[in-house]
Amino acid sequence: MLPVFFAFWLYADTNDWEKELAEPDSKKQSNSLKSKSQNPEPNDWEAELDKDLKDQETRSKSTEGSRGVTSNVQQPNQINRSAQNLMMDVSAAIDIVGAWDRNKPRGTGERIDNKMDVRSAEFGFTAAVDQWMRANFLGAAHGEDGKYYFEVHEANVLFPFLPFNTSLKVGQMFLDIGRLNRIHLHDRPFTMNPIVHEKFIGFESAMDTGAEFSILLPWKWITQELVLGATNGKRWGHAHTEGQQKNNPMGYAHLKHFYYFGNNWGTQFGFSGVRYEPTTDRKNQRYLYGMDAVLRWNRSNLRELMIMSEGWYQQEIFPEQMDPSTFQKSKAASRDQWGYYFFVDYKFHQLWSLGYRYDYFTDKSLVDKNGKLADNAIEAHSTQITFHSSEFGRIRGSIERRYIQDFSKQEFQEQREWRFYVQAVAILGSHPAHSY
Repeated sequence: MLPVFFAFWLYADTNDWEKELAEPDSKKQSNSLKSKSQNPEPNDWEAELDKDLKDQETRSKSTEGSRGVTSNVQQPNQINRSAQNLMMDVSAAIDIVGAWDRNKPRGTGERIDNKMDVRSAEFGFTAAVDQWMRANFLGAAHGEDGKYYFEVHEANVLFPFLPFNTSLKVGQMFLDIGRLNRIHLHDRPFTMNPIVHEKFIGFESAMDTGAEFSILLPWKWITQELVLGATNGKRWGHAHTEGQQKNNPMGYAHLKHFYYFGNNWGTQFGFSGVRYEPTTDRKNQRYLYGMDAVLRWNRSNLRELMIMSEGWYQQEIFPEQMDPSTFQKSKAASRDQWGYYFFVDYKFHQLWSLGYRYDYFTDKSLVDKNGKLADNAIEAHSTQITFHSSEFGRIRGSIERRYIQDFSKQEFQEQREWRFYVQAVAILGSHPAHSY
């Protein structure tokens, strides 16, 4: 029985291949052409590849010299940039600070409130408007004398894709001067501002409405950026009003340099200059000159070292004075102040870091009751420890010892203060990254 079954299977299978051999030639040719159409010759795909490469080269030339990373020419398989308006970055930040001044009940100088408070609460939106423009909005509410004030910190549009490595920002912004001025309070590497920053700039940052133009210079051996800005100049530093109309706008410049040494070492340093009119009659002129520098080393976010410093010199020039009896004009003495800070922070663990800061400030224009220049200075030493719970949260404790010397006064010529701070920061949502 088994041999009969095997013979029948062999006969049926033989009939199948015999039928295939018996197919007409026209059908074989049709199948052959169909196979070639599905598997093109090598020359065909090589031609398509050359065409794609030429198209990519044409698109890259159309955006040559642009500072942006996104081309303004639609590419294959690229999502329309305007669709990003539906995917804007939304963020919020909470900054809680507790402060205690041991000498508050007895001293007469500048003091802090001994309490725990929500220093600021910020929220913002950042998105690409289209292939040419980006927009940024940031509002904040901060506590002051037991009340909360809401204000717009930033509301501007940015054109990052201009030719010749240039960009333009228009609207209200934190001025691009120095190191700290563009960094919001909750993002700064220490709890309280340096003394020189408080004296010259204010509670947080100098912000105004105007335009800011920047250009990346074409050198190869170092990255160099020049920022030029002009704003209304109605106010300076932290204020709750628009300010007073001035005869001239405020102008500033910031030349920044970045250099990478290798082995995760890099530095950025810059020079700033500001001209501002504090009064409405155009008689007083204030000039602010600064230098900022930061040196960083990082190893996979496990170890990090940062050294940062800023130095500022401010000169205010007053109008000429006239003697009413002789009608002779004389040049009024200018007010000259300067100061700096030096800060080092070492992240010895993925979650922990230690920091130290030294502050110095002096007013070279103070005089005593006899009209002679009086020695004066403010020095401070601060130490801190920070727990980095993640990229979006941290808790920091710090101690500051401040020494104040002012011999233009009749009493309290020398004072020593101890200040203690604790800070908690929480960031919600997609927080934009800061520059180096």
